[in-house]
Amino acid sequence: IIGLGGIGQAVAHRTRGFRMSVLYHNRKRNRTAEKEFEARYCPDLYELLALADIVSVHCPLTPQTQHLIDDHAFAAMKPNSVLINAARGAVVDEDALIRALQNGVIAGAGLDVYKNEPKVNPALIEMQNVVLSPHIGTATTEARNDMGFRVIENIEMYLATGEPKDRVTS
Repeated sequence: IIGLGGIGQAVAHRTRGFRMSVLYHNRKRNRTAEKEFEARYCPDLYELLALADIVSVHCPLTPQTQHLIDDHAFAAMKPNSVLINAARGAVVDEDALIRALQNGVIAGAGLDVYKNEPKVNPALIEMQNVVLSPHIGTATTEARNDMGFRVIENIEMYLATGEPKDRVTS
């Protein structure tokens, strides 16, 4: 798991039912999650990529994470590995992903986000080893309820203090 925030931890929780070993890479080590999920911290991204059978990306898009998964990252992965990206499209270099899939560098990919959403690269659509979904990662009852409660918290805080809990800036 790359990015062990709320979503990454939810993924780690779900892996327990499959008795999967959890490796994670994150800006900061999370010893609580390590205990809860019996997870192993990999401070070196390339160590995680070399060991993992499934690489599930859940980090935010920042200048540091743009194209975090590139040609070099794919070269570090196992030939039988699968990449899942449910974070942001630009975290994965889509052209490098296509090359890795076409050349058998990795076995497959599951994508819920894309470089030029809502458009999907036609090469990805044609591949048999790629599963695509239309950015519906948050389309669960639980996620929508959480969003609603977060809106209420922001309104309440704004009414009480004049400042929302989550400020959006451009």
